[in-house]
Amino acid sequence: MKLAYRDIEPFVKNPNPAARVILVYGPDNGLMKERAKTIGKSVVEDLNDPFNAITLSTDILNEDPARLTDEAGAISMMGGDRLIRIEDAGDKITPLIKTYLENPSDSALIILEAGELSPRSSLRKACESAKTAAAVPCYVEDERDLSRLIRETLQTEKLNI
Repeated sequence: MKLAYRDIEPFVKNPNPAARVILVYGPDNGLMKERAKTIGKSVVEDLNDPFNAITLSTDILNEDPARLTDEAGAISMMGGDRLIRIEDAGDKITPLIKTYLENPSDSALIILEAGELSPRSSLRKACESAKTAAAVPCYVEDERDLSRLIRETLQTEKLNI
């Protein structure tokens, strides 16, 4: 699913459960990492939990394509949903993601972290057009976004200026 600008922040805070693969991309690497972290925490409390969270690289998936399905289908010893983060995602893994989206796991969320992807990117197109995936853009923040970020940060710290 392709998100409208106004839907991005609400989606990041409370991802649509239908989206089993979420592509977080854009030129603002810091914002991309922060959004991926927020989305990930909607599934697991600790992103470093060895039982419920794993981080893979595209190199690992290119060497062993079955690894994605294996990790998504793994049942956690401690219970709960699994989080699979894929760093440096790009068009090379599009066929793998398309295949996975045909029958995604209900108990695993895959977050694809990518840099800037053009509108012609096959990975971006796949995530924007699938009903079980979403694409979250991360562009350099303008004044409105920066103001919102400062306000939310101050509220979180219980500071009033």
